[in-house]
Amino acid sequence: MSSNDGTVALNNYLQNKGRAAALHWEDTFTGPRHDGQWTSYCKINGEVIATGTGTQKNAARDAAAREALPILMAQDATEAETVAE
Repeated sequence: MSSNDGTVALNNYLQNKGRAAALHWEDTFTGPRHDGQWTSYCKINGEVIATGTGTQKNAARDAAAREALPILMAQDATEAETVAE
């Protein structure tokens, strides 16, 4: 599995839904330069959907993306059920 599979999957999902422009990232770095920690916040339309951490920014984003994708899929499924009723 590639180190950015979660990010790629999230981007593909949002593109298929026509919502790629809604995705934004907020990244922070804490700790010493040689041993720091990245925290990435995955935002959809300005709302934080998921958070990930890692020793590299791309790893933190990927962790957040892996957390965000099932959340977005569940939200979309719930909205689809509501519309169908």
